[in-house]
Amino acid sequence: MSLYFIAVIPHEELSNKIRYIQKDFADRFQSSKAYRNFPHITIIPPFAHDEKNESEVVGHFFKTELDVSPFEIQLNNFECFPNKKNPVIFIEPQNKNELKQLYKKFDATMNIFKYISNFNPHLTVAYRDLTFENFEKAWEEYQNKTFEENFLVERVILYKHFNGKWNELASKDLKK
Repeated sequence: MSLYFIAVIPHEELSNKIRYIQKDFADRFQSSKAYRNFPHITIIPPFAHDEKNESEVVGHFFKTELDVSPFEIQLNNFECFPNKKNPVIFIEPQNKNELKQLYKKFDATMNIFKYISNFNPHLTVAYRDLTFENFEKAWEEYQNKTFEENFLVERVILYKHFNGKWNELASKDLKK
């Protein structure tokens, strides 16, 4: 079995700014899981599928009809999911309608792969190994920080997890 997921990613300069924030969480709040990953907004969450049948995953990915034009995502400030077991701090995308459209398009063709279908678009900067105590310290600081950037979404990417990291398997351009 292999893991797959679908996401959009910011351009390199913005990704580097976000990585700097993720590094701050790793260094000061002992939360390095997000830093080990690349900045992205998940469209379809990770799901497992038999690697021998990977062509099914890729086929359904390409079968998805995208009549969505390229669009700007505005990232503004920090938000959180403050649950005690797995708190998350993330950068908030402001205009979620286009992301929701992408989700609906891909969900229609990818839902046979049995993933958690709760779509709440966000760009994670700390999660999983962020303890609740460190979450409280970090959130006290980050809830008042400003972050205002944007990026153009022109393509959607299918990733596969192998060799200990996520690797691009296929991509689809948005309708121009």
